[in-house]
Amino acid sequence: MDYIKEINAFERWCENNYLPISSQLLWYKIMQRFNRNGWREWVSVDNLTLMAAMQMSREATLIKARDELIKAGLMEYQKGKKGTPNRYRMISFFEKNTFKSEVQSVVENVVQTVVESEVQSVVESVDINKHKTKNNKKSSTDVLPEKTDAFSDQLATIRELYNSVCGSYPRLVKMSEARKKAVRARLRAGYTVEDFRRLFEMAEASSFLKGQNNRNWTATFDWLIADANMAKVLDGNYKDKPQSSAYSSAKDAETAAWSKHRDYYGRVKNRFHNCESHGYDYEDILEQMGGIYEAENTEEQPGGDQPYLGRETGADSQTSERGWGADYQKGGPGSGDGTQ
Repeated sequence: MDYIKEINAFERWCENNYLPISSQLLWYKIMQRFNRNGWREWVSVDNLTLMAAMQMSREATLIKARDELIKAGLMEYQKGKKGTPNRYRMISFFEKNTFKSEVQSVVENVVQTVVESEVQSVVESVDINKHKTKNNKKSSTDVLPEKTDAFSDQLATIRELYNSVCGSYPRLVKMSEARKKAVRARLRAGYTVEDFRRLFEMAEASSFLKGQNNRNWTATFDWLIADANMAKVLDGNYKDKPQSSAYSSAKDAETAAWSKHRDYYGRVKNRFHNCESHGYDYEDILEQMGGIYEAENTEEQPGGDQPYLGRETGADSQTSERGWGADYQKGGPGSGDGTQ
């Protein structure tokens, strides 16, 4: 053993391990004995000698310090026979570390060899699988055709139908992805291209959807292809409602009644006469009355230039207040003498 190296190694060991001061002192005293005896494997020394060197008064304290060194693996102890001192053997730090290093080196070599072998096999298997996967992907890419849209033809047809049928609506310039997605959803739900044709025809025929509403709102392609809106349009919710026959008859009757009591210019007719109910032509009567008035007004009648009104006064007169009006009411115009 190398005395200095062992002391330095012991101090380094104490920095990382706990050892009572009494045990540390005992290690130094026994190590000094080994150095004096030329580093023999076993050294004999009695307890009293060690107690005196360590200035201990109780043997139990020495025994406790010795047990700590044995427990820490720093020495070996053999109890002496009766009449002979006990024997000690110091365990060198270098011999201990050398053995440990040799064992560790052997174990590490074995472990490294085994681990490297296993790791290499795993790496090779991973590389092989990766290569196979890459080749499979490549071959799959070569075999499988490019993915196409199953509804591409139907989308184009629906776009053309809208532009050709819905002339009153804004023209559809581009089928965006959102519009394509909505149309695909309707097609997957069971609607057909013919349903879209009927949708566009009903929308074109709807006055409400074309803006004849209280908001002046007009439907669009996006509004029409929405799920709920498409169903409502196809159900006829926005179809123009025709006027009923009863309503038309009532309007015709109202118009006839209005026209019956109006002249050509829309003025209210004179309701005093009942010529129509008796079969007379009211306009013809007025014309004849105008002619009579002019003829009678040219004759010389009593009263000078005043028009003749058909009234004669005097004692010999048999008639009372008669005129052309009264004569006409009895059947036609008369001369005023009571003859028909």
